[in-house]
Amino acid sequence: MNQKTRTLLLIIGMFLLGSSSVTAYQLMLKEVTVIDNDKLTLYKTPKTTVESFLQEQSILLGENDEINVTMNDNIVEGMTITIHRAIPVEVKLDGKEKEVYTKTKTIEDFLEEQNIELGSKGSINTALEEKIRPYMELEIQTYKEEVITEQSEIPYKTITKETPNLPVGQKKVIQEGKKGILEKTTKVEYLGGKEQKRELIAEIVLEEPQDEIIEVGAENIIIGLDGKTYKYKKVLTMSATAYTASYKDTGKSPSHPGYGITYTGTRARVGTVAVDPRVIPLGTKMYVEGYGYAVAEDIGGAIKGNKIDLYFNTLKEANNFGRQQRKVYILAEQ
Repeated sequence: MNQKTRTLLLIIGMFLLGSSSVTAYQLMLKEVTVIDNDKLTLYKTPKTTVESFLQEQSILLGENDEINVTMNDNIVEGMTITIHRAIPVEVKLDGKEKEVYTKTKTIEDFLEEQNIELGSKGSINTALEEKIRPYMELEIQTYKEEVITEQSEIPYKTITKETPNLPVGQKKVIQEGKKGILEKTTKVEYLGGKEQKRELIAEIVLEEPQDEIIEVGAENIIIGLDGKTYKYKKVLTMSATAYTASYKDTGKSPSHPGYGITYTGTRARVGTVAVDPRVIPLGTKMYVEGYGYAVAEDIGGAIKGNKIDLYFNTLKEANNFGRQQRKVYILAEQ
């Protein structure tokens, strides 16, 4: 075999070898579809993993982007890789500014994604159906109602009672004071994160306070038949009689316009007494031993000097009382 023949055979061998290599490379290629947001691109790659394929094609992922496969997944024929790109949005929410990355399509979807509730009186500077655009600016004011229930203490009162049953100036706690509990329910309205209105919708006393009662020993004090304490400035011993509004006692019949009316113009009642104004001025408040609290509102022709006439509702009561010596305590002004 001459040199020319050898050369020709070598060239033919090299051609055949090269043709076989091209076929092997083509067999290594796999078809991959990439959907990057809404853009679809078809690739052929010899790479074996998703990570090496993305590097080969210079497809970069941001930290907020999502991909439907992992970096370690094997590339297979007919594979589809879907990438959802996060879009930056400038948000001013209730006065606070921040940049948010989102993969949503519309403003309405974005609000749902971010758990932002506008509320019945909230607002946003664009339509809810508008598409999200990179770096678009959103100004959002949310409206929120909040119901707050709070409990507070009701202070108790301290009541001091003078008594003749203790030495003068000595004190004794008769009843311990106890604070009550008040519950208030309030509705608060917020717009843009700021309080707009506060309305009290309920107020309940859960526990009533209990007064603290202190007795203090004092002079010139009596305790009446009614259990009340009376402070007096002087004591008179007087001749006490009884009267009614009857014709027998007043000379007036029920048809008379002045029937049952006292000298001072009040209507006679138990507690009305007739006095000599020179001894006890009209209007004086007193406590009559065995009769009770009374006011000097009447006079009588027979009531002169150290005498007092006590009003009763019936003649029987008045007759039973008759005439008696009674202590009359002239009360101090309170």
